[in-house]
Parts: sequence; structure tokens; C-alpha cells
Amino acid sequence: MSRRGRKTLRCYGYTLLKVTQKTPKDVKTKIYKLMNGTTVTIRGKRYKNKGLINDVEGVKLANSLYAIPTDYVPRVLEKLSERKLETFVQLINLCRCTCE
Repeated sequence: MSRRGRKTLRCYGYTLLKVTQKTPKDVKTKIYKLMNGTTVTIRGKRYKNKGLINDVEGVKLANSLYAIPTDYVPRVLEKLSERKLETFVQLINLCRCTCE
């Protein structure tokens, strides 16, 4: 983590996951909650789900754009397909960086 608490991109292959423009708002909300997590209050106690982007060490670039390490793309697609959301996202492959 950098000084300001932001994650920095490591130098290995990333894939951009983009939510398509014609996605209905309720589906965008489901994808947002899956990727970023959500907080639920049950009987006065708050429970926070950290989200998939945190689990795969990805980075949120915008509300509908995420940078995901290429190694974790199958896992993310599996989670999206479990909720039948994979048709609303587009994957954009980025080149693999050779520096260390």
C-alpha cells in the first residue's frame, strides 16, 4: 500500500474488466456489490463483506472498470457466472510487463 492508503499496481499481467454501458442499473448494482463488497446490518451489528476485488488483489479504477491480475480472471468469471452476471462484463487483455 502506498502512503495514502491506495493500492499500487504490481508489475505483472492485468486484465481490465469493464461493465458494459447497456447494463441495467439493478445489474450494475449487483456487480458493484460483488466486486467492492457491501455492509449488512443484522440486529444492530454490522457485517462487512470486503468484496472480490480485495480477494484477488485487483484495483478499482472507476465504478465500472477494474484491473484484475490475469491469474485471477477465471476465479472472477466463475463468481460472476454463479450470479448470471458474466454477460454484462467485457474483458480487455493488457500486455504482460517484463520488469520486476
